[in-house]
Amino acid sequence: MIRPTVAPRVLTALMVVLFLTLTPASVEGDSEAAELHVISSHSHDGGAFTQGLEMHDGSLYESTGLYGYSSLREVDPSSGEVLRQKQLEESLFGEGITVVGDTIVMLTWKEGIALIFDIETFEVVGNHTYSGEGWGLCNDGTSLVMSNGTSELAFRDPEDFTVQSTLLVTLDGQQTNLLNELECVGGMIYANVWRSDLILAINSTSGAVEFTVDASQLAASESGPSNGVLNGIAYVAERDAFLITGKNWTSMHLVSFESIQEPVEDDDTDPESVTSAPSSPPRAEVLSLSVCLGIPLTLLILFLWTSGTPGSPSRRRIHNPPATRASTEGDR
Repeated sequence: MIRPTVAPRVLTALMVVLFLTLTPASVEGDSEAAELHVISSHSHDGGAFTQGLEMHDGSLYESTGLYGYSSLREVDPSSGEVLRQKQLEESLFGEGITVVGDTIVMLTWKEGIALIFDIETFEVVGNHTYSGEGWGLCNDGTSLVMSNGTSELAFRDPEDFTVQSTLLVTLDGQQTNLLNELECVGGMIYANVWRSDLILAINSTSGAVEFTVDASQLAASESGPSNGVLNGIAYVAERDAFLITGKNWTSMHLVSFESIQEPVEDDDTDPESVTSAPSSPPRAEVLSLSVCLGIPLTLLILFLWTSGTPGSPSRRRIHNPPATRASTEGDR
């Protein structure tokens, strides 16, 4: 029988053990930070209020926004020269684009219309309607993924634009909103975050942000009052890299995202095993280790606590995502 004077200690000890054994499971949800590596830089039209950027069959397509200035463009990815351009009606505010077959679908901000352009002629050949705002758009090969400025992404049917499902996006367990221009690559959705220099790599199944990319070094190279925020990300498959630009930026950059790994201290380690080894233990192994340690740890803490010996305070890693740069931009 447990003595009344010892029971509170035992209860507290059990609570401590529970916290310690569950801590690895909560830490495993933290996103990682990837390093941005600039491969090359190219010119970009500083008058383009970039809303969407898409690479397809060697051609770069761009949509621009603002009422009276919105357009669909084909751009030379090397020189930044505008090869052709289709101006939108003044009542439409252009947003994100993606390629669907032999067409380009472009969202509009508040008008609830997605324009369908023939990719060869840039003529409007149809449209879709939707409710709410339109921000970013990408094609994952099965569905069109659309953002609306919230933390929720909508998966839409490419044929009739009806919503098939929705996905809540979380960063370290917290909902993250202002998701803007999108790019679908494999099982990931890359998203610009409006009014920041942050790019999120989102798991398209779980909605969890697997890693973040701080692109503030690119924004820092821009100057002048007309330069806006980071917006525009296009995957270049043959280079396994991304073209990045921003609203009214005078440059765009071909970049790669590289994971940050801990240095290897053992000089005798096989180089091939180093490059392929994960930077942290698999989540299942961490959880198993936590469970295995839980039982002996419980016995040790119970012994110390009931004998009057104070335990040591536990520590938990705190994750801080990269800081973002505020924008004075007045328009979406």
